[in-house]
Amino acid sequence: MTALSIVQKVALKVGLTVPSVVFSSTDRTMQEIAALLNECATDIADSYDWQALKSVHTVTGDGTSIGHDLPSDYERMLLTANVWSSPYLWGMEHVTDTDRWLEYLVLPYRPVTGAWTIYQNQFQMLPELPLNDTAKFFYLSNAIVAPAAGVNKVEFTADDDTFRLSERLLEKTLTWQWKAKKGFDYSEDMANAEQEKATLMNKDGGSKPILSGRLTHGWGW
Repeated sequence: MTALSIVQKVALKVGLTVPSVVFSSTDRTMQEIAALLNECATDIADSYDWQALKSVHTVTGDGTSIGHDLPSDYERMLLTANVWSSPYLWGMEHVTDTDRWLEYLVLPYRPVTGAWTIYQNQFQMLPELPLNDTAKFFYLSNAIVAPAAGVNKVEFTADDDTFRLSERLLEKTLTWQWKAKKGFDYSEDMANAEQEKATLMNKDGGSKPILSGRLTHGWGW
């Protein structure tokens, strides 16, 4: 389902004239709904760690650098992400306290488990990764829109763009957001959209087995 077809379906629900074009339109209503479409898409993408947007980033050591550039499509790390590095057999320590990180930088010792943080839009690691050693972590991509041709991008800019997540959820979300923006009753539409999102979250990423008994690996003990 393209951006145009989503807007056309929403137009039928909210009493607008069904458009033949959206992003090339000079009509103010279409310009408003195009902007709202992008807002809704971003809100949906930010609301959960959707598997369709997950990517693995690999940092390769040069033996001297602490800071490493983030991926060009980096939005954020997963809410429960660990960083795994080839020199270690365990997840690295995530340092969220800036004073703690400064301590590692200034004092004459390094964390034996390896540590990482993010600042200045770079992924920072201590100790420095040895040459050709690697560290890997999952992150969420901000490229939530697929064009008809070319690389994925951060927002809709053309009528034939498609949403990389649920188009049905985007349609429902745009419906209630438009009604709310225009002062109409949107409570039922919002409830339907939230129910749809909850269902998709539950299904996303496959089954969720319940394990019992003794685990066969040592991580987290």
